[in-house]
Amino acid sequence: MTFSNLFKHKYRLALGISLLFHISAIIGLIFFDYNDFFIDNTPLNLIISMVLILYTQQKINKSLWFFFSACIFAGFTYEVIGINTGILFGDYKYSSVMGYKIWGVPVLLGVLWFTTMYCVGSLTYQAYHWFKIKHKFTISNKLEINLLAIIAAFAAVFLDLFLEPVAIKLNFWQWYPYGEIPIYNYVCWFFGSLILQYLFVNLNFNKENKFAVYLFTIQLIFFITISLFYK
Repeated sequence: MTFSNLFKHKYRLALGISLLFHISAIIGLIFFDYNDFFIDNTPLNLIISMVLILYTQQKINKSLWFFFSACIFAGFTYEVIGINTGILFGDYKYSSVMGYKIWGVPVLLGVLWFTTMYCVGSLTYQAYHWFKIKHKFTISNKLEINLLAIIAAFAAVFLDLFLEPVAIKLNFWQWYPYGEIPIYNYVCWFFGSLILQYLFVNLNFNKENKFAVYLFTIQLIFFITISLFYK
């Protein structure tokens, strides 16, 4: 098996596993009374998504591990500040669905931040370079870095727009005092994401992971579907 075929096989396997989990969850939540089973297994889905990203990554190096660690640390820190002070995101609280908590924040939230930051960064990077090659244009390196980071941060906010209503429906977390999602949440998401996306763009690791694009798309479709049809 050639190197190229090896990664095609990895992408297909990872795509199949991710589709299995998300489609099963959609069917179970919408059409059958398996709500508790799929909701309680959300932490498992988060871990599997992270593992599949690393499994399909070409040439894992120290830079990728640094980005991984930075996302885990920064994401968890953002959430701890948000939960305990209200300075970031707004007034919200996590339920027990997401698993073991430290200072009111599920430990796995760091994994969610890494998965989201990697997917939006990789999606933006690949889309931009496809567009750049297709239309044969050049811009300064500084402008390119800023453009990639800003677009990826907006992509993270776009995903969160659909994630938030689903998280409330499935009781992952709740907003107080009236259950309304504040605009301030999305502002914080943008700037929190932007910091990590500058790191993503500047670190030297392979960013052409097709599975990351698949996973972003699958998650977006999942959130939209559950938001529309889950009662």
